[in-house]
Amino acid sequence: MGHEAVVGLACFPVKSMLGEGHERLVLDERGVAGDRLWALRHEDGKLGSGKNTRRFRRTPGMLEYEAAYEGDAPVVTTPDGETLRPGDPRIGELFGAGMELAREGEVSHQDAGAVSLVGTASLHALGELLGDSDPVDVRRLRKNIVIGTDEPWIEEDWVGREITFDGGLCLRVTMRIERCVMTTQAQRELPADHRILKTLTASRGMCVGVYADVVTPGTLAIGAKVTIK
Repeated sequence: MGHEAVVGLACFPVKSMLGEGHERLVLDERGVAGDRLWALRHEDGKLGSGKNTRRFRRTPGMLEYEAAYEGDAPVVTTPDGETLRPGDPRIGELFGAGMELAREGEVSHQDAGAVSLVGTASLHALGELLGDSDPVDVRRLRKNIVIGTDEPWIEEDWVGREITFDGGLCLRVTMRIERCVMTTQAQRELPADHRILKTLTASRGMCVGVYADVVTPGTLAIGAKVTIK
């Protein structure tokens, strides 16, 4: 098997904020270049997120903010259309005293994997599980790579296998992605939808999509053919 193609690419400069779609992405040993490289950091070092864990602290409203790169640093656009950059004192005013936009240091900003991907057939299947006629909007799932597929959940069969793309990029699929409350939260153009996590919990072990590590770095473009080894 292996004639699928890449149909969507996205990078999220600031963890738990909206990112942007791309026609082409560079992937290095860490993952998508610049992806989740920045985060909102609390005074105690915890990172702003949609959930509470040992490393993360739930910080409401982050999905109302959009981040894009301007050079090597992110520019964050607020819901009112204002722009924020690292070091802007308004960040603390908007999100909480002492909070700042911080670049990744020794502690990774990533959840559990370098690169995330999902197949289009799984998006359709999840929409059907929700009782909708349309596929679930991939923006809710915040994947780096969307691959055109015919069989729902087929990407879960790729765990432990390698994926190669036109141009030489190679990924090794490592695990299913367990989803969290981020999938249900409102974001620009999308209302809150609490059905998603309940449905994934009941039907899919809370999982949709897979993580992968970078075996051979390279550049990935929309339309690139995919081969599963």
